[in-house]
Amino acid sequence: MEWVEKKSSELYVSSSGLSKSSDQFGYGYPFLSYKDVFNNYYAPDKLSTLVNSTEKDRMKCSVKQGDVFLTRTSETTDELGMSCVALHDYVNATFNGFTKRLRPLTDEIEPKYAAYYFRSPYFRSQCISLASLITRASLNDGMIRRLKIRYPLNRKVQEKIGEILYTYDTLIENNTKRIRLLEKMAENLYKEWFVRFRFPGHENVEMENGLPKGWKVKKYEDEFNVKYGKGLPTDKLTKDGFPVFGSNGQIGYYTSYMYETPQILISCRGASSGVVNISLPKSFITNNSLICEMTNETESVFEYLKYCFLNTNLVQYQTGSAQPQITINNIVKLKLLIPSTDVQIKFADKVRTLDKEVGNLQHQNSLLARQRDLLLPRLMSGKLEVKVKE
Repeated sequence: MEWVEKKSSELYVSSSGLSKSSDQFGYGYPFLSYKDVFNNYYAPDKLSTLVNSTEKDRMKCSVKQGDVFLTRTSETTDELGMSCVALHDYVNATFNGFTKRLRPLTDEIEPKYAAYYFRSPYFRSQCISLASLITRASLNDGMIRRLKIRYPLNRKVQEKIGEILYTYDTLIENNTKRIRLLEKMAENLYKEWFVRFRFPGHENVEMENGLPKGWKVKKYEDEFNVKYGKGLPTDKLTKDGFPVFGSNGQIGYYTSYMYETPQILISCRGASSGVVNISLPKSFITNNSLICEMTNETESVFEYLKYCFLNTNLVQYQTGSAQPQITINNIVKLKLLIPSTDVQIKFADKVRTLDKEVGNLQHQNSLLARQRDLLLPRLMSGKLEVKVKE
């Protein structure tokens, strides 16, 4: 089986994405976000983020079948050059300015093969090596042109490799759809009880100052301790151990952990600043996330706080133009609704069953992803030979 290697400039042309102020999001046309690129081998089938883009924007920053998207900037090299590939055209869609689009110049590369090659250790190591030459982790057009693409000359072999790995992602996506349904059920319950105030027994509760009697409002700083995680160099990450959470969720494993129980995290550096994540039990949290640490002063039940944060838009509190961030001072004065303890406990009892099922599905996905990631370098290096009918 013959393999070839070319510079990316021979196969793709790179271009920058769309930058808009925060008030231009939430309405308009489909938008491929930084998180979409970072978290997926493939662009989501349907883009959930909307942006107020112009016709010129949509022409310049379009999303077409075969396009590869790379994260171009980050505080850490491990988040640089993360990729996803579009498997179909996205009508009227644009992509975010913190990524680069690589548009194919030829049809030599099968899109599904590209999706896995750009996530392979070989390609990722190139990105990290280039980033180490400059002060701050970033990829420019010159660097991208130098990146090497290795692929089987036989396109049928590319297709076969892509399909083998895609099988795992299909199973992961099916589980993810079930997870979204369960999370939506919990979100709807949260809104019904704590936004519309239609919690059990609400008919018999008096209202005071617009709130059910016994409920109150507190500042974040009075309800929990907001603190940064700990620094952890990426070369200290391990293949096994305790989960490590960075600015975009889990980024690897480490030999020790910081918390026995799940924690509420707020991404504080990079394009995802303001995004809320929930850590796993016995996790290490890096300083790319803020931790909302419950204390003796906390009156909230964890399950209530979790869904409160997941339904709060903290992205609007980003500061910094070149590199967005969320600081402790940005959010500690924000106000939080504290329902009566009995209502919170009833809510927690309801959502724990949903959360348990979500946890089981996430564990299945973790195992599937690990199996896929073990196969990936062997297939991409040719060590595991793929045979096809000519």
